[in-house]
Amino acid sequence: MIDAAIHAAADGGKEICGLLVDNGYFIELIKTKNKRKTGGGFAFYSQEVRSIKVAAEKLGHEIIGTFHSHLLYIAAPGESDIANVVDDSLMLIIDVLEKKAGLWHIENQKAKKAQFILID
Repeated sequence: MIDAAIHAAADGGKEICGLLVDNGYFIELIKTKNKRKTGGGFAFYSQEVRSIKVAAEKLGHEIIGTFHSHLLYIAAPGESDIANVVDDSLMLIIDVLEKKAGLWHIENQKAKKAQFILID
């Protein structure tokens, strides 16, 4: 996903986004389309999220958060990220400049860094 974020950033300064799905063994990153056509932000298509939720539930999996990239900011959630997230969920942020990611647990409008290991 870091490579995908770098490629999208080079293609008009766009961010990537998607959902974090717990399959019972690890968290999968399911990339979605970015509704925003301009760079520097992201938005989900609600129908796409609903479709992924239905498929995940049929498999016994659960959506537990979101991910997106930051083009010019660190791998930490900004104020608007925290304000627009589902409470008590995870948020993975990919820092395009540093080529790294950070995982955060968001609860009660506060972000707490979470431990994780990226696997290809």
